[in-house]
Amino acid sequence: MKKGPLRLISFGSLAVIIVAMVAATFVEKPRGSDFAFSLVYYNPAFIALWGVAAVSALMLLFSSNVKAFFTKLLHCSFAVMLTGALVTHLFSQEGMISLVRGVPNATVITSRGQRIELPFTMTLQEFEIERYTGSMAPSDYRSLVALDDGSQLEISMNNIGKHKGWRMYQADYEDDLQTSVLAMSKDVWGVGITYAGYLLLLIAMLGFFFQKDSQWRAAMRKIAAAVALVLMPLLAQAAGSAQRPVAPKKVAKEIGELYVYYNDRICPLQTQARDYSLKAYGKASMDGYTAEQVMTGWLFWPEEWQDRPLKIKAKEKGTSREKEKYSIMADAASGAAFQLFPLETADGIRWFGSEDQLPELEPGEAAFIRGSLSLLREEARSGNWAEVSRIVSQIKKYQEKNAAAVLPSAARIRAERAYNVICLPRLQFMFSITIGIILFVLSGIWLSRGKKTPAKLARALAVVSWLLFAYLTAVLALRWFASGHAPFTGSYCVMMLIAWISTLAMSLLYKKMPLLQPLGFLLAGFTMLMATMSGANPRLTHLMPVLQSPLLSIHVLSMMISYTLLGLVMLNGILGLTVKGGEAKSSLMNLSKVIVTPAVFLLTFGTFLGAVWANISWGSYWAWDPKETWALITMLVYAFSIHGRSIKAFRNPTFYHIYTIVAFLSVLITYFGVNLILGGMHSYA
Repeated sequence: MKKGPLRLISFGSLAVIIVAMVAATFVEKPRGSDFAFSLVYYNPAFIALWGVAAVSALMLLFSSNVKAFFTKLLHCSFAVMLTGALVTHLFSQEGMISLVRGVPNATVITSRGQRIELPFTMTLQEFEIERYTGSMAPSDYRSLVALDDGSQLEISMNNIGKHKGWRMYQADYEDDLQTSVLAMSKDVWGVGITYAGYLLLLIAMLGFFFQKDSQWRAAMRKIAAAVALVLMPLLAQAAGSAQRPVAPKKVAKEIGELYVYYNDRICPLQTQARDYSLKAYGKASMDGYTAEQVMTGWLFWPEEWQDRPLKIKAKEKGTSREKEKYSIMADAASGAAFQLFPLETADGIRWFGSEDQLPELEPGEAAFIRGSLSLLREEARSGNWAEVSRIVSQIKKYQEKNAAAVLPSAARIRAERAYNVICLPRLQFMFSITIGIILFVLSGIWLSRGKKTPAKLARALAVVSWLLFAYLTAVLALRWFASGHAPFTGSYCVMMLIAWISTLAMSLLYKKMPLLQPLGFLLAGFTMLMATMSGANPRLTHLMPVLQSPLLSIHVLSMMISYTLLGLVMLNGILGLTVKGGEAKSSLMNLSKVIVTPAVFLLTFGTFLGAVWANISWGSYWAWDPKETWALITMLVYAFSIHGRSIKAFRNPTFYHIYTIVAFLSVLITYFGVNLILGGMHSYA
């Protein structure tokens, strides 16, 4: 067959596959997963399309006399993965088994209600929930299962059991802890073939960058860019306010250093104060008062502080959100919000508030718990701050005596307090966006005129970017240390991580790629802005048991680096459309090509590493969840852009820039659209 028809069949079938997956993700929300699977994912025509795309792509590759070994290996690896996926689809078995303590069971129920009899029986001997130290939040779920051959299996999150070809995963449990639900899967050949494809893909992607005749190396040789920089001062905003009674900063700080059980963890009271201030006013500090002063204002002078209106948006009026804001102020005023007092109970150490129902205690201890906050309020209203400090010190000693075994280390508490102070980058994002916009405009003008970047200006900007990088590093490091897990989950962390990667990239590469400076400042600024919005209350929380895998960090980091690079390509595309002159547009296209190839490879690596993690954690390496489906869609959409030698349109700079701008919509849908619209088990706010 001639190359023309092969090219049309290969890329045409891939385009139809993308459209089909897009349609499936949108119909799944209103019609349900079964409808989407029957309409698209398990439809024989859809499966056949993958086969057509793979075979025609290989035929086109080998008929084009491509000599590059790693390019061939790259395409062959996808054929191997698709073969493994087909074997899994045709021959694998999966379902759920419910084990009641002491009752043997050998029946697996599939999602379609079919029964599969196992060649062995399983009996639950023990099920327990392990919890974080000093918290009721679960850190792991563990089932001890006896098999009919006398052996035992311990199954927990990210720790699977294996027996006679079957793999067992902790999936669910009943509240009485007498029943454990396990996910069961048997896939003798499919996983192995697919993993072989993943390994070949990794080798091919690493080797690709060392090929002399690749499109990426050609773009690297051609790259030339010019940018200019003007540094503008940023004006800080000052706000005035009416005076109201408030605790001195020193005393409020002492109160903020008390321990409190909040959000299923032990943390400094400053953390709760900051969260409450953010919820009520949209700011971590208000009118020059610290969060601890705001909180103690509510506690000590509730009437006087009611004149400060809460931040209620029009759409929130009359909603549960508005009620929540008034509720937290009322709970703080009464003291009911603060679980400050640890007590030994039958379930371990539990924390109580002054208004809670207490276990049986000595009269003096009960009176201390009941009366401490009221006494603090009386002394504060009298202005007796020395006595307030003394009572706070007594509460702190009581906490340290009763909860010594579960309290976080002093270093971790200090890290959390420091994080609470610097974690919202309001001035930083305004500063970064201002610089980025000015540079972006001037870069387009000067690039059109063929001017080069002033060396002194670029070096000065590099100093600024390193300072911004140091700030972001401090925020992420403090959050990591204070929370006890890598900052790779949740919208706030992801946005700050993208900003961190952007500042690192422009700090290291500005000499070779001067355009990274305006693009990097813009991307860092906008992602920090989104962090302050999506993370208006970026709480420190314990990690869910399923997320306690070392693969999580690598998976998220790969995805975020790829999203960052694709964001830079999108901004570069906008610049490419605004500049005048074909040479400038071509230079910017070459820059995009240099960036987009590693971005696509990292996206591919992250996506398939996520599949490995999924298989380890819950027994299925691909479930067609909207998040993973859109990651695949994004990967395929950008795959078109790195096939400039096969698709003539991608050699045109204007078309290329337009495509990279439009293609970025798939990134936005993957991260934001799935979360806000499509849902699924990967969606998170």
